[in-house]
Amino acid sequence: MNVCIVLSTRPEIIKLSPLINKLKEKKINFYLINTNQHSLKKMSAVFFSFFNIKNKIYNIYPPKKDQHEFLSYSIKKIGKILKIKKTDYLLIQGDTNTSLAGCLAASLVNRTLKKKIKIVHVEAGLRSFDDTMPEEINRKLIDRTSDILFVPTKFDFNNLVKENCLINKKAFIVGNTITDVLKKNLPMCSKTKILSKLKIKKKNFFLITMHRPESVDNKSNLKKLISILNQISMSYDLPIIFPIHPRTKFMFKKFKLKLSKKIKITDPLEYLDFLQLINSSKLLLTDSGGLQEEAAIIGIPCITLRTTTERQITVKKKVNRVVGYNQKKVLNAIKFYFKRKNKSIKDFGSGNVSDKILGYIKKDYLN
Repeated sequence: MNVCIVLSTRPEIIKLSPLINKLKEKKINFYLINTNQHSLKKMSAVFFSFFNIKNKIYNIYPPKKDQHEFLSYSIKKIGKILKIKKTDYLLIQGDTNTSLAGCLAASLVNRTLKKKIKIVHVEAGLRSFDDTMPEEINRKLIDRTSDILFVPTKFDFNNLVKENCLINKKAFIVGNTITDVLKKNLPMCSKTKILSKLKIKKKNFFLITMHRPESVDNKSNLKKLISILNQISMSYDLPIIFPIHPRTKFMFKKFKLKLSKKIKITDPLEYLDFLQLINSSKLLLTDSGGLQEEAAIIGIPCITLRTTTERQITVKKKVNRVVGYNQKKVLNAIKFYFKRKNKSIKDFGSGNVSDKILGYIKKDYLN
C-alpha cells in the first residue's frame, strides 16, 4: 500500500500529524506533497518541525497571487507525482485550496489509470450552508469527488445524507484527529513560558484570532470587529491577547486601522505556546473553524466572529455562539459565558481517531 498525503496549511499539518505518525509506526509506505500554500515559516515550517514531519516530502511552489493559477499549477504538479509514485490512496484534510487541488489532481489522473487512486477525505461532511465561503465550495467538491469519507460526528454525517452524497462511497463516523493532537500535547503545554512572557494569569484574559477573508479583507467587517474589540477592552478589566495572522496585519496597514493599546498584539506563536493560551484563557473570540473545535474539546467558551459556522455541533451544545459582526451580540455572549460554567464536549472523539482511520484504510486495501 502506498499513501500520498497532500497538505500545506497550519490546520492540515496539525490535524494530519497523528495520522502521519501512525503510518511511520506501522511502517506503511507513504509520501507527502506540500503545495506551500502557507510559505511563511511562522505559518507552516514551524509546524512541520514541531510535529517532526521531515522526510518523504515533495515540495511544489505554485503562484499564490491568483487562486486559478495556484490550483491549475498544483493540480498539474500533483498529478505528475501521483503517476510516478503509483499511489493507492490520496489523503486530504479539510477544505483548503491545497486539499481541493490534491483531490482534483487524483480525480483527473484516475481517468488514465486502470487501478484507480482512492481519494480519502478526512473531516468530511462539514457544512456552513453559506456558499459565499470559498471553503464551503471546496468541501462540497471534495466530498463529491472522494471515495472514502471520514466524518467527525453524526451531525456531519447527516449533512451528507441530506445531500445524497453517499452513493458509491464508503463513509465512517470517526471523530476528529484534533483530539489525538490535544491528548498528546495538552499535558506538555503547561511547561511553556508564554503566560509569564505576556504577563498574564490563567483564566484572566481574552484570546482573539481573526484571519478569514470575509472578516479581514472586507473593510466594513474589519472596522466593525475592531470596534467590538475596542469596546471589550473598555468594558472588561482583563488583558486581551491577539496573535495576529500575517493577512490580518497586512489589512490593518492597508486600511489604516488601529486597535486599542490595551490589546496585546503578538506575532503568530509556536504550537505549544498557542495551545497554552487557549487552555488558560477566560474566553476565545475567533473566526477560525478549527479553534471552535479545540475550544469545545478543552472546555473553553468560544464566540465565533462570523455569521455562520460549519461546526454547528458546538453551537447545539452551547459551548460556542455565532455572533457575526454585531457588537451587542458579542457583549451578550460574553455575559452569558461569564455566568455559566463551561463544559468540554466529547463529540469529536477521545484521542484514537487516527487509529480508526488507518484501520478502515487497511481493511479497504485488503478487500
